[in-house]
Amino acid sequence: MRAIMKVLFTGASGFIGRNVVPYLRDKCDLLTPGRHELNLYDEVQVRDYIKDNKVDLVFHCANPNPIKNAIDHSETMFEDSIRMFMNLYTAQNLYRMMFSIGSGAEYDKSKEIIQVTEKDEFRSVPYDSYGLAKYTINRLISQSNKQCNLRLFGCYGPTDHSSKFITHVIRSCLNGESITIRQNCFFDYMQVMDLATAMGFFLYNKPQYRSYNVCSGKRVSLLAIAETVKLLMESKQEIIILRDGWNREYTASNERLLSEFPDWKTTSLEDGIRTQIEYERKVCETTL
Repeated sequence: MRAIMKVLFTGASGFIGRNVVPYLRDKCDLLTPGRHELNLYDEVQVRDYIKDNKVDLVFHCANPNPIKNAIDHSETMFEDSIRMFMNLYTAQNLYRMMFSIGSGAEYDKSKEIIQVTEKDEFRSVPYDSYGLAKYTINRLISQSNKQCNLRLFGCYGPTDHSSKFITHVIRSCLNGESITIRQNCFFDYMQVMDLATAMGFFLYNKPQYRSYNVCSGKRVSLLAIAETVKLLMESKQEIIILRDGWNREYTASNERLLSEFPDWKTTSLEDGIRTQIEYERKVCETTL
């Protein structure tokens, strides 16, 4: 009988945490301290927490986000991201493994990102602060056998922020408003519970690589997503594309993850959107 892992999960109150934590709780001894319990900006406090709680694994999902959290600031987002990661990274002698949530922005969104593989991960240094922070963190991860980067692209699901595209489309239909698309482009969208099952796999399976694209591996346009939402909601709302032509693509290959976890399945876009529509309708009912 295998021992139950004691896992530190940072960012439990965020979008990913709210969806993934209940799934992981049934599979490990999960620690989900809030900011008042564990200050990730304090190196000593982080080391003491990991040591005192005898942490085996870390899932690092916390990330400063000034759009979603008033106490985070855009001017210090790069430094804050690096500092949180480094405080956990420098304590790696105290745990077996840390999995950090990365981003497709590491591939540099000023360029086309078309079905990229992990072999392309250091092809270009991103210009934006968010992408640069994730790129820098992945550079450090690549140098340690105790670190692994789970790189997300378009991840969606219940409790997602109103600024995210699928949530925006659903709420536009619910509110009887036109659906706006700044510019059409191809994205890779993955339902958040597919991330949960991937994380569940790595609880008890040591990764063979230092980074994985955790994504659906499928290309879908924003216009096609909007039309799918309209169809499922039986909505007649107008779709307005504000700028002609195509924006840069943002898609990736998940072949590396599938080669290691062949049983991993991703939720179909239709089923994932249905789940989110149900959630948003319940939210709408409770606010009336």
